[in-house]
Amino acid sequence: MGDRENEIERGFNSPLTRRALLGLVGQAAIVVGLGGFIRFLGRKDRFLRPPGALTEGEFLSLCMKCQKCQEVCPTGTITPVLLTESVASVATPKLNFRLGYCNLCMRCIEVCPTGALQLTKEETVRLGVAEVDRERCVAWTWGGCTKCYQLCPFEAVALDSSQRPIVDTDRCNGCGLCEHICPSSALRSYTGSTGRGIVVVPIGAGRPRES
Repeated sequence: MGDRENEIERGFNSPLTRRALLGLVGQAAIVVGLGGFIRFLGRKDRFLRPPGALTEGEFLSLCMKCQKCQEVCPTGTITPVLLTESVASVATPKLNFRLGYCNLCMRCIEVCPTGALQLTKEETVRLGVAEVDRERCVAWTWGGCTKCYQLCPFEAVALDSSQRPIVDTDRCNGCGLCEHICPSSALRSYTGSTGRGIVVVPIGAGRPRES
């Protein structure tokens, strides 16, 4: 066997060099990361938008991310979408009911310079719909709490025969007051839960993921 053949055989039988091994690991990481990033870009996230928001496609095409609506919100409920939440919607306004609730003052619509938010009648506004999370709701797991029922300004929360909250979706406009005042995360904090017992979700979206 010639010298060249011996060299080739030694190359096949010898272990990978450190540099080659690191190169392969790096390439694999890039492939995995790229696949995750592509899936991230392809996500169809839905957010609770301020009053008067157009359909999601129209809203995204018009919103210039000026954050004027956020600046005038008296309850501090409007916040920007983060990059980690959505690439397509980053910096556009969403409603965060952990921080406040929507009192339908319509100031956000008044300052919107592009028409992404358009004036509408208060009685026709539907920001989302509240849903009770029976695994986190204090009334459903322990009993005794009726705060969302007592404070809902639209009487959209009723109580069943066991004094547990049930949402009347025809009355609910998604103002978020129930989610904002829900004490579940505080009362159940010893379990590590930060979720609320009642949350507002985009209409037709179903229950969101909670931390």
